[in-house]
Amino acid sequence: MKKTMLLAVIALFLFSNSFAQEEKKSEGLKGAWYGLGALSYVNDEATDSSSFLILPAAGTFVSPTVTLGSAIGYLSTKVGSAAADNTFIVMPFARKYWGVADKLFIFGEANVPMYFNDAANSYGFFLQPGMDYFIGGKWTIEAKFGRFGYKSTKPNGGSATGTTELGFNMFGGNTENLGSMSFGVKYLF
Repeated sequence: MKKTMLLAVIALFLFSNSFAQEEKKSEGLKGAWYGLGALSYVNDEATDSSSFLILPAAGTFVSPTVTLGSAIGYLSTKVGSAAADNTFIVMPFARKYWGVADKLFIFGEANVPMYFNDAANSYGFFLQPGMDYFIGGKWTIEAKFGRFGYKSTKPNGGSATGTTELGFNMFGGNTENLGSMSFGVKYLF
């Protein structure tokens, strides 16, 4: 009897959850919030350097296929016995989604990363392609690959220099530029 009741409760939960998701899909997720982020640690013995990055982000669907959001985080880079270079990061972004299949979406993201630290400040404008796959309920797997744009860095007391990035960098590992291929999990609230 207990097993039958447990199976009935599970079936009822799954049945009601499927209707809630269909209702959300018809609205195109407008008004839904989501959270995601980046976390990275690199220790390179060849260059005697290490870096740590934490960059949580949140966004909301302002229309059925457009989101606005922002990431705020911290990057610490240490080379040899020198003091760590600590950087504060703010990155507002906007995304446009296009449906490819029932659970698969591609998106284009425009972001404006800004880096602030004691030695230099930087800003940029980038376009990044990506894809999002709903794995069930409110969870998605997200992948971004490549980065197209420009970044300007101005050291304190020095002249600004610019870097242009064009193309797909699917296997690079530089955490500072946030431009290599990345995978993550996103949760919709």
